[in-house]
Amino acid sequence: MTRIKIFLICLFVGSFLFAQVKENDKKNPPETNIKSGSANDSVKIYNPTIQSYKYWKEESPKTIFDTVLTIDKYYKNRMYNFKDYFGSMPFSNIGEAANQLLYSTKINSSIDLMPAGKSSNILGVEDIRYFDVQTPMTEFQYNNGYKQGHSLSSLFTHNINSRINYSIQYKGLRSEGKYMDQLASSNTLLFTTNYHTKNRRYQLWGHYMVANVNNEENAGIMYPENFENGDSRFKNRNRMEMNLSGANSKYEKRRFYIGQQLGLFSSGENLYPVSLRNILSYETTHYTYGETSTLNTFFDTQDNMFDGTNIKGHYNSKKLRKFTNFTSATFNWTDKLLFEAGLKYEHLEFKFDRPVDSSINYPQHIEDNRIGAAGNLTFNWKEGVILKSKAEALTGDTFKNSYFIDNHLVIQPIKNYYLDANLGIKSQIPSLNLLYNQSFYKKFNYFTENPSNERILQAGGTLHLKPFNTRIRAQFYDLNKYTYIDENAQPQQSGASVNIVQIGLQNSFQFKKFHLETHLAYQKVTNNSQILPLPEFVGRATFYYQSKAFKNHAEYQLGLNAYYFSKFKSRIFFPVTNEFRLQSSTENYNIGEYPVFDIFLQFKVKRMMIILEGQHFNSSLTGYDFYSTPLNPYTDFRLNVGVLWYIFT
Repeated sequence: MTRIKIFLICLFVGSFLFAQVKENDKKNPPETNIKSGSANDSVKIYNPTIQSYKYWKEESPKTIFDTVLTIDKYYKNRMYNFKDYFGSMPFSNIGEAANQLLYSTKINSSIDLMPAGKSSNILGVEDIRYFDVQTPMTEFQYNNGYKQGHSLSSLFTHNINSRINYSIQYKGLRSEGKYMDQLASSNTLLFTTNYHTKNRRYQLWGHYMVANVNNEENAGIMYPENFENGDSRFKNRNRMEMNLSGANSKYEKRRFYIGQQLGLFSSGENLYPVSLRNILSYETTHYTYGETSTLNTFFDTQDNMFDGTNIKGHYNSKKLRKFTNFTSATFNWTDKLLFEAGLKYEHLEFKFDRPVDSSINYPQHIEDNRIGAAGNLTFNWKEGVILKSKAEALTGDTFKNSYFIDNHLVIQPIKNYYLDANLGIKSQIPSLNLLYNQSFYKKFNYFTENPSNERILQAGGTLHLKPFNTRIRAQFYDLNKYTYIDENAQPQQSGASVNIVQIGLQNSFQFKKFHLETHLAYQKVTNNSQILPLPEFVGRATFYYQSKAFKNHAEYQLGLNAYYFSKFKSRIFFPVTNEFRLQSSTENYNIGEYPVFDIFLQFKVKRMMIILEGQHFNSSLTGYDFYSTPLNPYTDFRLNVGVLWYIFT
């Protein structure tokens, strides 16, 4: 560990690292309004406009803060993590897991320790925002939880001068939930900075993040019939017996990330077509599951636990350290061609923090040094045709070879009509959380020796049409050696491939001030559907009225939102590893075929947006068979409050 820290410091001091930002070529409104104090006054007053406040994410152009009231704002602001949940089913408490209804994957080669139940609460490198603001700016995002629970994110960013910016963001969440042993508690601290010299020859950006996601785990309700029968004694959900008591899971991620870029040759006007870049990242991930206050026998008897009488020892923990360094050369020819190629080094250390029992003889510590090449290409062949490609290939002694190729082609034959096609291939071992586990439950200890790479082929695209803002989407997935958790909570890799076909349609209809937004998705697992059960249909329709108010000083949307997915035999959430497992032969739970209705009022005053939502108001009217996963009901009716507020000072 000491050698890694020394190596990291040396590379940080001696390397040239990354921060390329490409501005849009469109003619934007001026960033400031210039006014004179009076006819005889030479003093000019600069009043910043919305164009003065911008942010960008890695490999994305600068974007102004969007303060326009749209229906997409409703889909995101109603959720504590600012993500549209279409294609998934959240659990009843904020800060918990979500059941994925539509299959999706990321085409990259990142080996990680990421439980499925924690993934929606963690910011990835691609989610980090960097800022350029002419005056200090503050962003608040608030959502209420259950039983005096809340989620609040506060961000402050400031340009020290025109070339250096910093931001500090803290997000805290605490919500008890309506059921016993359902407390969700998480926090994230994020610091970012970016800098460039006056001529932009040297650029730098970086961030430091600490995130903790902690949950009490109850494994669902013990007697589903008490819920489904609508028994008035159990309308107070806190009276329901749960399968686990005193159980909890904890996930922590820390990341240090910094990049720099140095231009080598100038072509004038602060442009450097050839440059050196370097990205350095060091992160640690820690996952712990424990039942240290109560003896539970839901998963197994006390005799089948290691040191069963010592409750304080009933926990298991695993950790991953990852160091990455990528050095490359970049050629950028105006906006027509961007080509980058370089070498990548990755060091991985996986270990179990404590041996549960001496009878477990598999390795407690795994290391791998991986090296390879990576690059990307952006080619604007001509107006209306854009090709973007990324590729990477790495090899190591422990986790062997991995690679990915991700291609996107945008073709726009005429204005407002275009096709965004994609083709991606990935070959890599699955999440380490699936492959290795150590537990005080004897039957949940496993170590997958020489795991095969999951090979994923993704092909499809989205056709955008101007009439009704129509978007037609089609995707095909071919999954070889798909890794899943079976009915015994053991990892398995499929012998035959899993094939998935998805077809989607989105429309936006408008009549005067009335709007209808629809999103429909058909999905079919055509091969090996028994190991990846998914619904065949997911749909959402939002009907709303949008208008100005208070002499055009405010704007509001008043509407009804409906969400539905077809019935299917869903996987069950398994809290020991925070993954989803298949049902056993004695289990026969189906979820879905149930509509969820929400009524909402979203209004905007200046740069503050507020959502008041009657979430799932039909819960007591259409039967008590609404589940997020088997044994885990979705939320009953509740008043959901969300606030998004930008303060430009």
